[in-house]
Amino acid sequence: MAAIETQERLGRSLGFFSTFAIGTGTMIGAGIFILPGVAMANAGPGAIISFMLGGIIAIATAISMSELATGMPSAGGSYYYISRTMGAVFGAIIGLGSWLALIFKGSFALVGLAAYFQIYYQSPPYLIAVAAGLILLVINYRGAKVSGSLQNIIVAMLLVVLVVFIFEVMFSAKPGNFVPVVPYGPVSVLTTTGIIFISYLGLAEISTVAEEVKNPSRNLPLAFIASAVTVTLFYVGIMAAVVGGSIPGQATSMFTPLADIAGLIAGDVGRIVIVVGALFATLSTANGAILSSSRFPFAMSRDALMPKWFITIHKSFKTPSNAILATSIVMILLLFLFDIEQLARLGGAFNVIIFVLLNLAVIILRKRTLPGYAPTFRDPFFPFTQIVGIVGSLMLLPFLGIMPLFFVLVMAFVGVGWFRYYGRGKAIPEYNLFDLLEDTVEQKKVKPESIVKVLVPISNPWHEQDLLKLADCLGSEIIGLHVIKVPDQTSLQVAQTSYHDKCMEIDHHFKKEFDRYPAIVGQKRNYIVAFDHDIANSIIEQAEMENVDTIIMGWHESGKFQYSLGEVASSVFASSKKQILLLKDHLPDKINRILVAYNGKENSIYGFYIARKLAANTGAKIVVLTVISPDEEEEKKKEIAADVTELVVKDDIIKVEFRILEKYSVEDAILDAAVDSDVTIIGDSSRRFKIAMLGTMSQRIAKHSKKPVLIIKKPRPISKESLNNLMKKMGR
Repeated sequence: MAAIETQERLGRSLGFFSTFAIGTGTMIGAGIFILPGVAMANAGPGAIISFMLGGIIAIATAISMSELATGMPSAGGSYYYISRTMGAVFGAIIGLGSWLALIFKGSFALVGLAAYFQIYYQSPPYLIAVAAGLILLVINYRGAKVSGSLQNIIVAMLLVVLVVFIFEVMFSAKPGNFVPVVPYGPVSVLTTTGIIFISYLGLAEISTVAEEVKNPSRNLPLAFIASAVTVTLFYVGIMAAVVGGSIPGQATSMFTPLADIAGLIAGDVGRIVIVVGALFATLSTANGAILSSSRFPFAMSRDALMPKWFITIHKSFKTPSNAILATSIVMILLLFLFDIEQLARLGGAFNVIIFVLLNLAVIILRKRTLPGYAPTFRDPFFPFTQIVGIVGSLMLLPFLGIMPLFFVLVMAFVGVGWFRYYGRGKAIPEYNLFDLLEDTVEQKKVKPESIVKVLVPISNPWHEQDLLKLADCLGSEIIGLHVIKVPDQTSLQVAQTSYHDKCMEIDHHFKKEFDRYPAIVGQKRNYIVAFDHDIANSIIEQAEMENVDTIIMGWHESGKFQYSLGEVASSVFASSKKQILLLKDHLPDKINRILVAYNGKENSIYGFYIARKLAANTGAKIVVLTVISPDEEEEKKKEIAADVTELVVKDDIIKVEFRILEKYSVEDAILDAAVDSDVTIIGDSSRRFKIAMLGTMSQRIAKHSKKPVLIIKKPRPISKESLNNLMKKMGR
């Protein structure tokens, strides 16, 4: 009997109100009881406008997140949406940053809880905050349904208490308190919006439990939009009540203003009700932060961006217990490092970046294809909603202060570094933002089209035969191109006339050699003489005009201290949109063995395809070599072996074998194997924005190999080369 596969899953236990409560409870919790005092101290009555601005940005982003969530209802929330839209590098940055931002908010809530607790019980604030954090750790450790039930009760109580507070205070509000509207200037309103922006971080928390929501196509959009609208109305109402209910000249606590105002209007009973509500609210915020922020490391670990330790599911509670434990510990530690306003600013800063990228993700996905992405909710106001979310969020960033901006930059560098040294080569998704912009994400396996037209720039008698021989084997239509360089001071027409008058011997030699060289039967051949002030420009231009599939060039520079392709070859590499084959050294008269360095990347797949074409016309044997690190996981090694085995399909015409070597140095392994081969084919680096024209590995192999090397380079639509080409065109 076959073994039964066992799977561990998180059940869908959250309905609409539970999901709504997670977002609303986190947003309406600590912020609504603590931040009004901080906001009024910074902007006066203008703080009401600050909350309105924050709410508008939040509602716009909620609509965008509704579309993303119904298209990708998976745990990880904003991390998942951004990583799937922009790649693993952005995923690492946003995952780590979002995780810390929510932890900052949780710590902020615990500090607020301690502040309200001290109104009646004077205890060490850190002791209260730490104790509350430990209690929430235990609750979340038990599972989302336990947390969701607690959240439902708290949110229901809060809404009732706050509605009563707003109506009671507004009936006795003092109209004079609302003027002047902006006593500290317009800048103070934007600065305050940045400070209170952490309040709207709860939107991301809804998305992080999307995998646990029942009927996500209906409940997720409702929860997103309802939470954003509800919280905005309550924040504006509470802020108006705080402004209108304050007594001019009488100081109120910056962190507990609602309790002070309730005491003035309703005495001790009013104060007690608000204090109890505030305690539940801050508890709700911290609870929601732990519940949701633990999902970020959990989701990242599933994508190989964090250790598998975070994936561990508790056997009894079915929760990511290790992720929850790590999140709670960090949250408690932050209590001792920052004060309450610093926590708000730091959390708000990264919230700005999250909102910008989420709105941008919707714009990208509307224009490009992502496999499996089929949202059941689509924003009817696209793209105006996203523009509001992006512009509004970016507008706040400069007003947050130096430390929050520094935090954002540090997290960006940490995220890139973390990806580079931990996730690179194994992180999911394998594609990146440029792949999605080019709409090539679905092309998991490259299937090269036949090389039909081949352009051979001819300028050096020393290697003309090598390039023509290669072109004969690979193409069905060969175009020989000889470019005559004309000085800038001479017109091209004059140069053409002079050429025919003088009948330059060297130039005619190239044509004779092209005509004499034997061609494979059935090939079409054409020879072009071009006059141009710039040889590289002529090669690129003729390749476009003839619509060739590939350009074959030679690299015969002998510089000992630098990897030089030559001025013309370098310029063509930097600007051509065509595939380029770069031959280093001379081809032997007889090719018996071809080595293909294969790493599964696009250019190496093209390299294998070209090797088959070359072998079919020379009778050579192909050896496909894959080099992996000895430290690679066994599962990954098996996956690589299966990939290479699938690639190497043996037939009766071409002999193909594959070798997998475990070596720490890929370059040295290839160079050693190249000794026994007549020619080595290697795909150039697939990186878009590298400093050198060729990748370091292909440079080293070509430079140090004692046998000829053929380097395959397929330009990308969005790359350093394309940008250089664009700049050149703009400069003409």
